[in-house]
Amino acid sequence: MITIQTILYILGSGILALFVALFQYIYKMKQNCMNWSLATLRFITVFSLLLLIINPKFDKNVIKELKPTLVVAIDNSQSIRYLNKDSLSRLAIESILGNSELSEKYIIKTYSFGKKLNQNDSLNFNEKQTNITKAIQDIESIYESQIAPIVLISDGNQTIGTNYGYASKAFKQAVFPLILGDSIFNTDLKLQQINVNKYAYLNNKFPVEIFCSYSGNKTLLTELTILSGNEIIHKERLEFSPEVNSRIITPLIKTTKVGQQTYQVYLKPIENEKNKVNNLKYISVETIDEFSKVALISTMSHPDIGALKTSIETNKQRLVDILKPEEFIASKESYGLVILYQPNTEFKEVFERTNKMNNNIFIIGGVSTQWRFLNEIQSDFYQEVTVQNESFQGKINLDFMNFNSSDYRFTSHPPLTTKFGQVTINTQYETLLYKSINGISTNDPLWFTYENNTTRNSVLLAENLWKWRMYSFQQNLNFVTFDSFIAKVIQYLDVKNLDNRLIVDYQTIYDGGQDLEISAQYFNKNYELDSNADIGITFQNNETGRQFEFPMITDSYSYKLDLGVLDAGSYSFEIKVNKESHRESGTIEILKFNIEQQFLNADINQLKQLSANTNTTIYFDTQVNQLIEQLTSENRFYSIQKITKKSVYLINISFMLFLLFSTLTTEWLIRKYNGLI
Repeated sequence: MITIQTILYILGSGILALFVALFQYIYKMKQNCMNWSLATLRFITVFSLLLLIINPKFDKNVIKELKPTLVVAIDNSQSIRYLNKDSLSRLAIESILGNSELSEKYIIKTYSFGKKLNQNDSLNFNEKQTNITKAIQDIESIYESQIAPIVLISDGNQTIGTNYGYASKAFKQAVFPLILGDSIFNTDLKLQQINVNKYAYLNNKFPVEIFCSYSGNKTLLTELTILSGNEIIHKERLEFSPEVNSRIITPLIKTTKVGQQTYQVYLKPIENEKNKVNNLKYISVETIDEFSKVALISTMSHPDIGALKTSIETNKQRLVDILKPEEFIASKESYGLVILYQPNTEFKEVFERTNKMNNNIFIIGGVSTQWRFLNEIQSDFYQEVTVQNESFQGKINLDFMNFNSSDYRFTSHPPLTTKFGQVTINTQYETLLYKSINGISTNDPLWFTYENNTTRNSVLLAENLWKWRMYSFQQNLNFVTFDSFIAKVIQYLDVKNLDNRLIVDYQTIYDGGQDLEISAQYFNKNYELDSNADIGITFQNNETGRQFEFPMITDSYSYKLDLGVLDAGSYSFEIKVNKESHRESGTIEILKFNIEQQFLNADINQLKQLSANTNTTIYFDTQVNQLIEQLTSENRFYSIQKITKKSVYLINISFMLFLLFSTLTTEWLIRKYNGLI
């Protein structure tokens, strides 16, 4: 659309050009054919020049039809190939991509997925993990503002991530599951999951939690066997039926050797069972020989002392000696940790000895603590001295970094008692528990830890921990919650903090169902994170002797290496900083386990739930044509007309320049020929 202003400019230019042409060649001139020709040429020249200067333009509506996008998401995991559905998957994709009616109605985009979404056409069915939820969420992010129905070609078996049947309630795009599998349910015995601690102490028994499942319509007997090498260390008969189709077995395994121990858990398959891979799993436990003695020093009798001793000694590798200060001074025992319960002036020589021996210290204060003495004997913290008692509950600090304490809550526990007053901490510290008064949280520490040179220290400013242990029993009919929390504190304090600036974090056991990631942090002499170091790691296969060397890649906080490509086996590794300056070593065990081979059937129930939540229909791999028919006839997915207003120039500059050159040249030739120049 041309504006009125532009039209006026064009009319004015025409009038001006006409006036110039008539004035030059007609006004007071003989009106003959030549003058009228020259006037016409001059009019065109001037008018063209003025149009070039004005360069008029107008708005034009451009109508573009946008077809909806049909996203084909293809499961590229190993379970597809294991179920012999890879060829059917490829055939379904060819049928969809080759259908002319679908191509006419949709813009078809293909993606493959395993652990993450990939935009490519190559399928190898080698992905070791499947995350259907993340794949669909990523597609919805890409096509957030578009109509983009999704064809999910999958067996529905997901190994990691949020349950997609539940997550599909929030999906905005329609998802059509094309199930790679059939509705025939195969009879199968399966080791569903095994839970075990990573570490166990020598000559102790550790629990193994084994989840077994059965799918079938008959009652049967089978055997569960646990082997260490060729030795059977546990054997148990199990009965399953359609009604009792799952069992949880919790045998206790005794450790007899130090080091990494691998055990086989085997569920005897039934006759003619199709999938026997999921009847065998491996677990690995590192056995530690770590016996330590803890000195608990006090000059008073208090229920806390008995509660702490009992709680700490639930770990058979720890022994607590309850001593008076003079007994500790006279003792020749070597203690990994010293607990000072409500110190007073009699503890003076105790502090002198612990400072000399660089002992890790756990100080517990209370109403009987001589805080003035404690403030004078050390300079790490200062407690205001008052005569008033106060009770506090504890609120866990979820950002506590020294060990994982997020599983514990103490706000409903009985309050602990101490002297009223502010505490001032004069060193860098981590708060484990904040003070809470009548349910109101404060930022004042009730329990904190700090490291001083080569020692680790903890301070609890209140007494009556025994009430917390009793509360744990009232709630759970056992002391496990309280004892496990105290065990974490003692474990942290019972380790010497050596001058080691290289901190390595890794999993000793790798079950094949997750990425093997080793990370490291390196600190400079001021204990500031150094992100410019040259850190390399060398792996050696303990069975073949083959070595692998890799550089570790840095991010903002640590150096990392992903070694998911390693074969199953036992490996020793060594990490070096700047070739030699600092080094750490360890061992890892990669177990023979492939989670994608644990599936015998397609997960039809989850796919049905996905379909119901997105208002679609499920199809099996033999119903591709019916799926195509629905997609072509579906009225929900329609093309959109997009109108774009576009500014278009009225004149072609190249043409106008050519016209201008032509008229000027012609006018000059006529005037030259007629002797007017």
